[in-house]
Amino acid sequence: MWVLGVYSVSGIPEEVWAVFRLVSWFALCVLATACGQTSDRAVDHVTAVILPIEAGGWVADGGGDVFDTESIYAYINGHAEVYLAYGMKRCLSRRYIAKGGDAEIVVDLFEMASPADAYGVFSHDRTGEDVNIGQGGIFRHGWLSFWKGSWYGSIYATGGDEGARQGVLDVSRAVADAVEARGEVPSLVTRMPTADLDPRSVCFLRSPQILNAHVFVGADNLFGLGPEVEAVVGEYDLSGTAVFLILVRYPGEVEAEAVERRIREEAAGDGARPSMVIGRHGVLVAAVVGGESSDHLDGLLAQALGGGA
Repeated sequence: MWVLGVYSVSGIPEEVWAVFRLVSWFALCVLATACGQTSDRAVDHVTAVILPIEAGGWVADGGGDVFDTESIYAYINGHAEVYLAYGMKRCLSRRYIAKGGDAEIVVDLFEMASPADAYGVFSHDRTGEDVNIGQGGIFRHGWLSFWKGSWYGSIYATGGDEGARQGVLDVSRAVADAVEARGEVPSLVTRMPTADLDPRSVCFLRSPQILNAHVFVGADNLFGLGPEVEAVVGEYDLSGTAVFLILVRYPGEVEAEAVERRIREEAAGDGARPSMVIGRHGVLVAAVVGGESSDHLDGLLAQALGGGA
């Protein structure tokens, strides 16, 4: 039994034309995006999907902007490297104003490579007041940061009065609530021994530049950090002496062994590097930087490496 469809005047079934039109439209959209010609309407739609129009009496001033890994340099020149070090995909930005007020609130919402990377950006600077926003929030001097899922939020006000502070909190909470996905704290972070640890000093990272910002270990990439390598650093107070524990997980044991060998060779012969105690277990390499060699340092190292990966 044959079923006849509806045909156009050219003899081609209408159903085929519909598929052709849909594919053509999609191809044009891809081409426009690849050429950097995304329309203002498309940008407005992307930001509006996640960033609220209004929160706590603060109303969005325009549709917003979307920045990629190239245009982000022009937007936040001098700080883009931090976000790119955590695999930033895009940044959604929107400004908010209050009726009758002069203050302005700016929301920058960054989509990172993974929840671990979103947590990493957040952990890079944890000075301030803890707030219950997202999966972790910090407020300081009119600026709030949070992480949730694969997103990192940075929200700040141009005014410093109490109204602007409350506005930052209200807008930040609305933005965080709009992000549905949640993520887990990187498992490597949970391996850090908690005794004598300053919890605000803990930072998850993949970049040697980020590591050196917390504890300088040398201008070169001594630990072989990169996108496929996870690391965490934290500061400890051992009997009044500040030391840093660096814990790194490599893709395989061969890579970990090679890095351990290089660190032992280079650290021993380079007076410009800080003193450090090194250890390895499987794919994990740990180093305690600072302090004098003692049972305390060896004990911290053993706790971090206990049980392997």
